Amino acid sequence: MPKPFKGISIPASKKTIIKRRYSVTQDVVSFRRCGLQYAAFNVHKYAPAQQTQTYFGTVIHQVLDRCHAHFHGIVEPSTKGSIPDNGLILKEEEIHNYFYEVQEAQKDKKTVPLPPSEIIKYFLQVENGLNSKGILAIRSNTRVQAVKILQYFNALEGAVLYPRVRDTEHRLQADQIGHILHGVVDLLVDSIDENVDPANCEMWDYKGSSRVGLNPKDLETYEFQMRVYAYLYQRKYGVLPKKAVLYFLNELDGDTCPSQRPVNALIEVSIEPDEIEVAINEFTKTVNQIEESRCTNEWQAAAPGNISEQDCKSCDLRWHCKTPNGGKGVKPIYP
Repeated sequence: MPKPFKGISIPASKKTIIKRRYSVTQDVVSFRRCGLQYAAFNVHKYAPAQQTQTYFGTVIHQVLDRCHAHFHGIVEPSTKGSIPDNGLILKEEEIHNYFYEVQEAQKDKKTVPLPPSEIIKYFLQVENGLNSKGILAIRSNTRVQAVKILQYFNALEGAVLYPRVRDTEHRLQADQIGHILHGVVDLLVDSIDENVDPANCEMWDYKGSSRVGLNPKDLETYEFQMRVYAYLYQRKYGVLPKKAVLYFLNELDGDTCPSQRPVNALIEVSIEPDEIEVAINEFTKTVNQIEESRCTNEWQAAAPGNISEQDCKSCDLRWHCKTPNGGKGVKPIYP
């Protein structure tokens, strides 16, 4: 009896190459800041014991996103054209007292008092979401500081900035040779003339930190981030944005709201084509370094001075890392 498949050959299937997605901030910026931290929390997915820095930056970003949605009437059409609370600023004592009343009501299983302002209402909505993910404010003062900064920004910038916001959390990506590059821009802001031409649009990124005393390496990383965003923007719209702006929100911190924007709060990042090319080359180089580290499972901690002491102080890996304290490491508590 003849064999039915005699003479038939089936070629081996070609190996499918799956490109990894690399985020500007979550991957490349994180790895450039500290390879050891990146491996622990981004590759191996360990959960950090404390997420104070994650809490502060995320709550600031997400509440401001709700403020923009409030002005544009996205969630509730009746709020369109209005600034949350009409720029009202509660005193620090009032904020403290409200949070205390909420805490006592929850402890006694009573009805929680209504928020005294729209900013606090949005703050609690965001915070509840973060708490469900285990992202908490370690100190009560952190919560009050965040609310104060949000109130100040809303009162100081809202009337001029909110009407110009075209989009928030604007997603951008580009297919590169060996990977997919993607990022999220906090704000796309129309220029004063309200021309909707993409060439007249500005990219803004909020930073939950101060400009004064910023580690030079961190500022360099922020500029790198904005140049990569500019590249992605150009890939999507065919033109570069008009400006790339960093807003350091902690420059607003203080006992009272500033009467005008602090000098150090806003920095415009240069986005010349040659600078963007350097940033993209650095991005690709960093991706290759990450891939190499994945293969060898060898991850290098940041060199002393290339990362802020605050980042090291809150890192769960500090006990067996030589980077903190200017390269001297952390002195063990015991024995």
